[in-house]
Amino acid sequence: MEIYLIRHTAVHNPDKLCYGQSDIALSPEWEQHFGELKQKLATAPDGATFYSSPYKRCTQLAEFLSAGQFQRDNRLAEMHFGNWEQCAWTAIDQSVLNLWMADYVNFQVPGGESFEAMHKRCSLFWDELLLQNSPKIVIITHAGVVRSLLAYILNIPLDKVFQLAIDYSAVTKITVAKQHGCYQTVNYINR
Repeated sequence: MEIYLIRHTAVHNPDKLCYGQSDIALSPEWEQHFGELKQKLATAPDGATFYSSPYKRCTQLAEFLSAGQFQRDNRLAEMHFGNWEQCAWTAIDQSVLNLWMADYVNFQVPGGESFEAMHKRCSLFWDELLLQNSPKIVIITHAGVVRSLLAYILNIPLDKVFQLAIDYSAVTKITVAKQHGCYQTVNYINR
């Protein structure tokens, strides 16, 4: 089984807003970015099963790559930033922001979730995914979700996972071999 994790393309965020589970517009160059990403994938999506985060910055790309044949899954959503959603990062109470930055794994954002909570829902999705028999799977999601899944697969401590660069439009490929159990190989990250 080949699994491709794709981070959505660049967004338009001139006001530097905090967004996770908010819809935010894609960059004005989104069509060019979509085309470049399709070329980067080459034949990878042929016959693939597609999944997407429910947010438009992902579903718009999923629609393009899959010709509308994809499934939304809420477990693929970015971290919920609660009361911080759609606020400028500079407008967030610095003392609370410092608490989160000191322990972003466990600190629950006011009205939102912790990275650990997001990681649990992403891990549940992954475990279900591995029960499928689809030879190719493409997942369009967010940087936090890609990092969370890589942490799960590679057993990386969550407080180290932000050392992995996951750029806009980045593709990560994982191969799963089901002979003699379930062996998962990360072929490449952030390509």
